[in-house]
Amino acid sequence: MYIPKRYGQSRIDKCPFCEKTAVTKNKQGIPVCAVHKDSELKDIKCACGSWLDVREGKFGPYFFCINCGNISFKKAMEFR
Repeated sequence: MYIPKRYGQSRIDKCPFCEKTAVTKNKQGIPVCAVHKDSELKDIKCACGSWLDVREGKFGPYFFCINCGNISFKKAMEFR
């Protein structure tokens, strides 16, 4: 059964700190809620042991590992 997407429901970003709906971006370019607007995400280590670098792309933020390459934002949050 085909269910059409409704306007505004195709992508809803969540704040990585409190899981509320993200309404703005912080200095790193990560979508966050209004309460965590001035907060920065601490460094995250990859599964291989190297540090991840936060980057902003066409489809939102993602992380980059020197050894593994690009890692999705959702997967990197699971490492944390």
